[in-house]
This record gives sequence, C-alpha cells and structure tokens, in this order.
Amino acid sequence: MVSYLIKSIICSGLLFAVYHFMLEREKMLRFNRFYLLAAMVFSLLVPLVAIEIPSQTAAQAFTDNPVSQSIVSTAADHAGQEVTAQEHTELPAYLPWLLYGLVVAALLLRTGFQMLVIFRSKSGRRIVPFENAQLVLTPGYMPVYSFFKFIFIPQKAFENQSIPKEILTHELAHARQMHSLDILFTELLIALWWFNPLLLLYRRAIRLNHEYLADAAVLAGATGVKEYQLMLLDSLLAQRTTVLASSFNYPVTKKRLAMMTTNINHRIQFAKKAFVALLLPILALALVEKTYSQQSPSKKASTAERKIEPERNAETVSDAEMQDFFDTIEKHTTYVKNGKGRTDPRVDMSPKIENRLYEVYEKMSEAQKQLVKAKEITMFRMDIPVKKAPTVEMFENWKRPKIFGIWLNGRHVPNSYLNKYKNTDIAEYELYRLVGAGLIGKGYKYQLELATNDHFDKTYDERVNNRVIILRVGRFNPKEAPQSAKK
Repeated sequence: MVSYLIKSIICSGLLFAVYHFMLEREKMLRFNRFYLLAAMVFSLLVPLVAIEIPSQTAAQAFTDNPVSQSIVSTAADHAGQEVTAQEHTELPAYLPWLLYGLVVAALLLRTGFQMLVIFRSKSGRRIVPFENAQLVLTPGYMPVYSFFKFIFIPQKAFENQSIPKEILTHELAHARQMHSLDILFTELLIALWWFNPLLLLYRRAIRLNHEYLADAAVLAGATGVKEYQLMLLDSLLAQRTTVLASSFNYPVTKKRLAMMTTNINHRIQFAKKAFVALLLPILALALVEKTYSQQSPSKKASTAERKIEPERNAETVSDAEMQDFFDTIEKHTTYVKNGKGRTDPRVDMSPKIENRLYEVYEKMSEAQKQLVKAKEITMFRMDIPVKKAPTVEMFENWKRPKIFGIWLNGRHVPNSYLNKYKNTDIAEYELYRLVGAGLIGKGYKYQLELATNDHFDKTYDERVNNRVIILRVGRFNPKEAPQSAKK
C-alpha cells in the first residue's frame, strides 16, 4: 500500500508539473482538458497494474504440469498448519480501511449535499428554454452560474434584459461542453483517492481550463477581446455559488486574461503533444508493479553438479530387467479413491529402490523409454539442491498478499511473516503460477515455497538421497507388457 501511495503521488506530481510548465500557457484548451482528466486516472490506476517480468533464470510453473500439481497439492495439505499469530504491536487490519471508508463517505456526502442544494434551487422556479439549455430564474441577486444544461440567472435581471449576451454565451458554453461532468468526475476521484493531495491542484486547473474554454466560445463570436475583458471585470460579483457549479463569477486571474491574447504556434504545440505521448508509456513502464517469475535454482544444475550426474551410455536394458522394472513399480503402487470417486495410483517406495530403478531407466534406449511413457509412468531425478538467496527487491515483492501465497518451510504463513526475516535468511525458493481450478478459493495468483537456511541444512541429506520422482496415471498389467525393442 505504501509503495502504491508513493508511486501514485510521484506520477500525479510529474504529470501536473508537465501541465504547469509546458501546457498551461498554450492555447490548446481541448487537449489540456482531456490531458488533466487522463493524468488523474493514469496516476491513480497505473501503479495498481502488475506485470510479470521474466528473467534469464525464470520460468513459469503451471498447475496443469504434473510436477507442479504434486507440489501444490502437497503444500495444500499443509494449509492446516497455517501460522496465524501476528505481532502484538500490529494494529487490527480493518482500522486503515475503516478510516479510509469514513473519509470517503464524508466526501461523497458533501458532494451529494452540494448537488441537492443546486437542485433545490431549481425546484419551483420558472424555467425558460434557451437554445440547448434551460434558464432557471432565481429570486434575489444571485450570480449567474450553470450546472449541466441549467443556467441559473436572477429573475429581475432576466425580465429587465440587463444580463449581457456574453455572459449567457459563456454559461451556454459550459452547458454545451458538459463541464459539470468533469467537475463531478473530479470530485468522485478526490473522494475515492483523498490521500493524494495533488488532486486538489488538478481540480483547480480543470476549472480554470473550463473558463478558458468558455471565454474562447465568447470570443469566437463578434465580441472583441478588449471589450469582453472590460465587460468581464465590470460583471464580477462578490457573491459565491456552490463549488460544483460552473460560474461566470469564478475568480479572475492574470492567467485567464492573458489566455485571451495568447498566440498559437502549431509547431510548438505539436512538439509538446508528442512529448506527452512519449512520456506516458515511459511512466507506465516505470510505475507498474513488477512481478518477477523466478525458477528455483535447483532447476538449473551448475557445472559441478553435472559432473556428479552419471553419464548416459548407449547400453540398453534386457527384457528381464524391463519386466522387473514394471513389476517393482506395480508392487509398490497402491490405488486410492480421490474426492471425485476416481481411482488414482500412488507409488510409494524407499529411496534405495527408487535410485535403483532410475539407474535402470537411465540405461534404457529411447524405444524403451517410450514404452515406459506408454504405460503412463513419469520418472525423473531432481537436481542436487543448491542455496541461493533472493534479491532484496524480490523478497520485498513477495510481501504482497494479493499476489503471492507464502509457504515457509512447508507451512502456509501470512505474507507479513516475512518481516521476521531478511532476504539472506532464505536459502531456496520456488514460484508456481496458479491457473484454472488452482485459483478457486485463493486470494493470490502465485504460490511461493521458501526454505530458510536452517531448514535447508536440516533436510539436505534426505533430499539428496531422495531425488527420484516416480508418477503414475493409469493402471497397467506388467505381465501383458510388450517386449521392449533394443534399438
């Protein structure tokens, strides 16, 4: 969460700085309008995006892989051993969310109240059609302002025809261009992401740009710039309207008056637009959450390990040895029913027998190995385990509970449990990406199995001697097995 806040604020600050120093003084008002809206959404959502970054030693393991299924299911069997003890100094997890929800509710209620005030001021008033909008005649001397297609003007001024046509044109531009929709959208973002104070600067910039657009609509007619500026200054009133409304009496600044006489340089505007188009993908790549897909170092044997492995020769296995190979596997196979009522084979034998069978398997010809495969038998030997600690960045990345489920030394633990360790305390790690049914009931996308240095040392000898894995799928009769070809 802290990482998201930092990235979101940095991104919104950079994009607002680009607007303030490069775009605000340019007379490309429609582009600026959509830039400000898009910049807010971009800075709030991009840090939430997670992408997977492969590396030279990285590979994904999916749950439809039989080896991955075996390990994932084994870890699931240990789910009952989940460590739920938390640090006594930690605050309850719901408190930050409670505070967030209270502030959001207060801000939304404030916006709703302001809308209610506007609509109540319309209730019971005389409404006069005016081009694509509607004039709402209000009592007293309230300033002229607009909200969506409604333009609120004093009734006496309307009856006396004392309202300059430029004012009506100005407010009509607000109504036609749906500036109120921008304001409501901005208020919604501020309510949901109130922890980013830079959104208040965006709101002020958006409203000022609305005034630029409405001024441009007035000057597009027969009204001269000087004449409109004098009329604008004469028409300003000290009264305030609700903050949700677009008002002709919005505070006039030097920027607004200067914009009316700003010259347009199309080449400079094109260059600045191109810069923005190039900046956004660069920022996106820099700010998205990166998930590193690592492969356990045990998957990649070192040169020294390869020398330990026996070299394969061209010798084949006799029919008697093949028959004994199948007989031994069948002898140590039990058939059990799973939860779906299906009978599954399970091979259970001592490491000594497994190693002997693997030596036979290594001497088989390709034709003989195909025969083993035809019997739906999978056999392989895992590499000798080697210690390799993760990087600091990888270790911190694993603490996100919505991305990773953590198994530490065979036990399912909360991600915050990693705060008790340093990256150098981890001796081994394997990452599995859950897909399909493997995602059901999980609040994370990846299953990560970690081993500490102590656990690695404690189990090292056993793992070295028990590296052969034998898996079966179906049932077969070794007596009916065809004789193997010695090719």
